[in-house]
Amino acid sequence: MKNIFGENLKRLRIAKNYTQEQAAQLLNISPKSLSRWECGSTMPDVMMLPEIARLYCVTVDDLYRAQSVAYENYAARLLSVYEETRDLRDFYNAEREYDKLLKSQAYTMNDLRLYGILYQYHMADCKETAFRLFEKGLAMGESNASEVYHQIERQRMLLRSQVGENEKNIEEQMAKHAKHPHDFYCYINLLVAYLYANDNQKALEVFQKTEKEFSNQALLYAYGGDLYKRLGNYKAAFDCWDKAFVLDSEMSAVLWSKGFCYEEQGEYQKAYGVWSTLVAWLEERGYEAEAEEPRKLAERCREKI
Repeated sequence: MKNIFGENLKRLRIAKNYTQEQAAQLLNISPKSLSRWECGSTMPDVMMLPEIARLYCVTVDDLYRAQSVAYENYAARLLSVYEETRDLRDFYNAEREYDKLLKSQAYTMNDLRLYGILYQYHMADCKETAFRLFEKGLAMGESNASEVYHQIERQRMLLRSQVGENEKNIEEQMAKHAKHPHDFYCYINLLVAYLYANDNQKALEVFQKTEKEFSNQALLYAYGGDLYKRLGNYKAAFDCWDKAFVLDSEMSAVLWSKGFCYEEQGEYQKAYGVWSTLVAWLEERGYEAEAEEPRKLAERCREKI
């Protein structure tokens, strides 16, 4: 073990283009001490190991691993650890190191490339984890919590849409709708599938069919408002959002939709009224922290009136 350790110290030092004197100075030890470590006649104090590893841009384990190689920097080594383990803790370790590197202004073009790869790996891992959790939730069955079950379905549809799987969403929801033609959620999920695919005409057809059979469902009008906004029919959009809130006064999401839509149209007085209503709605339910954002939006609109 001592021989592997010493050989690694020498190989890593040479790879980093340090003389024994330079490396010893950076470690705040004598060149003679470093020489003894490399020869294997003595070993450093265990407390020195992290400092040595960081100097040579490796992990402590690398110091004892046969034929360890030096990395461009410590961040690159931590990226390789995450690439191997896919452990969230290793991602955060590498992310912190790259963040420090960027703040130091000592980064290279390759560092930026590798930092991007770190997030690319993490993005793929997050996607896989999200799908796995959604599938696990759906496997629990609709009978456990029908509303939550369909919320998971729609969230999975959104994720699929974000990764370019809109056709998969549509095919799946069309099959479910054909199997359960009078199920409200099958209508809604098909409507959402078309919305995510930006097929507004198909979404409108589904909305109109659904409204004939389920005219008392707030969720339908919440999505209907979003659809009509896309189509540029703002009167119909606001009518839908208002109807949704009348049918279900807990559906505060439509207030957000109304507020932003009024702002986009430059109707700041109306937007101010919506944001103020949302603030009151949240405060009545004890959501003081959540009320801060619409309070800021209301103030911004008041300044523009």
